[in-house]
Amino acid sequence: MASKIDLISNALILIGDPPINTLDGDSRAQTTAANLYDNVVKNELTKHRWGFARRKAQLSLLVDTPIDNEYSNAYQLPSDLLVLIKIKPRLGYQIYGDKLYTNFSQALYCDYISDVAESEWPVYFAKMIEYALARDFATAIRDSAASADRMAAEYLNASRMARYTDSQQHPQTPIIDRPFVDIRF
Repeated sequence: MASKIDLISNALILIGDPPINTLDGDSRAQTTAANLYDNVVKNELTKHRWGFARRKAQLSLLVDTPIDNEYSNAYQLPSDLLVLIKIKPRLGYQIYGDKLYTNFSQALYCDYISDVAESEWPVYFAKMIEYALARDFATAIRDSAASADRMAAEYLNASRMARYTDSQQHPQTPIIDRPFVDIRF
């Protein structure tokens, strides 16, 4: 799959700039790319429950007890967690920093979106990232509102297609709740 430099170079080509070989340098493109890339990628990973970025983990119960009296236990969240989707079993909790606080003291599991390396991205997500970068680069590097608007439209289309393609990668769970039928029995 594509590397960080490949994605940045493709985004630069989309706005009419020459590609780069490294982020070390003083050019406007290198400085902009080095500063914006990680935030753009993490932002896009958190916008959708991407199937390729989902992970499951058992949380570790920490020995130290929480400072306040509201919760009796603390669990360590995974280091690559960007967004927590759910925990099992379902219960009340609160996240503070990189810890999850609850009154539960047994095995606790979570589903979450992780910070995934570029080598694990599917093609549709990489293409969407290129357009997201190009959208931001058009304003920062080219100072062109027309180019930024065109890249924003391309990004929106790529984002829709990426979400659709990703949604086809796993089966949809039907709604099983039938209160009006169940009441008859």
